[in-house]
Amino acid sequence: MNEQPHLAMATVIWVAASALSVLVLAAVEYRSGRQELFERAGSTETLLAEKLAQHDAHLSALGAIVRMSPAEPSPSIQGLSENILVRYPRIVEIATFRLDAGAARIFRYGKPAGATEESGRPLAELPKLSNVGDIASRALPGEQAYDIFKLVEPGRVLRLRIDANALLDGERASRDYSTTLTLNDETLAAHGGTERALLAATTRIAMTSHTQPLQLEISRYFGFGELVPLRLAVPLIIGWAAVIWLVASYRETQAERRRHEARAALLKQEAMLAHAGRVNALGEMASGIAHELAQPVTAMLSQSQAARRALAIGRQDILEKALDANIREAKRAGDILGRMRAYISGAPADIKMVPLDEAITEAMRLVEADIKARAISLNMVIFPDLPVVPIDVVSFQQVIHNLVRNAADAVARCPSPLITLTARREGDGVAIEVADNGPGIETGSLHRIFEPFFTTKPDGMGLGLPLSSRLIERMNGSLEAHNNGGATFVIRLPLGEPA
Repeated sequence: MNEQPHLAMATVIWVAASALSVLVLAAVEYRSGRQELFERAGSTETLLAEKLAQHDAHLSALGAIVRMSPAEPSPSIQGLSENILVRYPRIVEIATFRLDAGAARIFRYGKPAGATEESGRPLAELPKLSNVGDIASRALPGEQAYDIFKLVEPGRVLRLRIDANALLDGERASRDYSTTLTLNDETLAAHGGTERALLAATTRIAMTSHTQPLQLEISRYFGFGELVPLRLAVPLIIGWAAVIWLVASYRETQAERRRHEARAALLKQEAMLAHAGRVNALGEMASGIAHELAQPVTAMLSQSQAARRALAIGRQDILEKALDANIREAKRAGDILGRMRAYISGAPADIKMVPLDEAITEAMRLVEADIKARAISLNMVIFPDLPVVPIDVVSFQQVIHNLVRNAADAVARCPSPLITLTARREGDGVAIEVADNGPGIETGSLHRIFEPFFTTKPDGMGLGLPLSSRLIERMNGSLEAHNNGGATFVIRLPLGEPA
């Protein structure tokens, strides 16, 4: 007689438990899917960031080649462009623009047939770039691509055209996911997606690249069959005990799978970051060697020209001095290469105890002729109590050389150019200051002055000061910059025995 109410109650409990279990199962599936979405978004962001960093490295390398190639079309630009287009298919075009009044000449590089030239292109095709080194990016509506422009030097613009679809090649096509890439509210590429979704979760990522401010949007779609799998829903409806057991087992399985995916994603990210580090280090190494060797090679060229003139007029004494100078510069170039090779291989610096006044005097000898030729006054204040300090002589002299040459460039147009070098004891170490009476360093640039590839010179590479800072750090010292009327650079070195 009481069976009917119990049956009804059991039915109510069974229905309620089944409905609750289905809702719990759906919530678990949705949470798992969102976790997969975030992991996928993180992996995609890392891969995309590596590719954007590669584009920046290519811009820097190509910009250096363009500056060294005043005449176009240039075989050097063509050779590097061919290599880039072959190894990085997403870069579909490399071109340079020479800006004339109202129009531009464009040179397209990289095709096996060689560079092609097109004249009379309107300047409206190019974004406005005010300062050398400025970079701008622009989407190409309808072409699923975008351009990166860089003002390499006055009147010359470098352009890379990127296939946006190729940037997302790592995104597998799936009905459960959609990936959209935009630039300045223009859609560049869209992959995947479904119209039969019950729920959707979306994450948006703004790439931190200041040269390519892309927006990445990834969505995860959930159908009813995914939220409530029949293989789990049927046992849940059969009985509450079975429901609890199945849910617990399923959650454990999902958790283990997520742990495996997280470990695999971490290993993949570490591999990609290591590769990006090797690419960036290679570019910086090549540019650094070119920057360091430019000075002794230029000096050898000048001395060789002087030797030719001395030979023509029969001045044996001038000829011998020029040849001696060439020998010194050749040895110096060899020392620079040896130092760079030791630096790259991680070998310790060649630290020796050296009288500081002698090291400074020898370093100033390297720039004495250039300072005199520019009619620049040099004031050297070397205090008599300077000690013997542990330094790498070649590296130290190269740093002094770089700082004095930079100061000479800064005061070249001043009415009474003056460079002051001061060396003195300071606490438990020594301080060497190189100051000039030039315009100083712009306040907005002072905090970036030691960043690689950042330069305030129209024809600079942005490597001299970063390399100088690193060389001083290898001697346990520091290099600082501030404004004091003009620009002032301070080297601080400790006292003590070499390690």
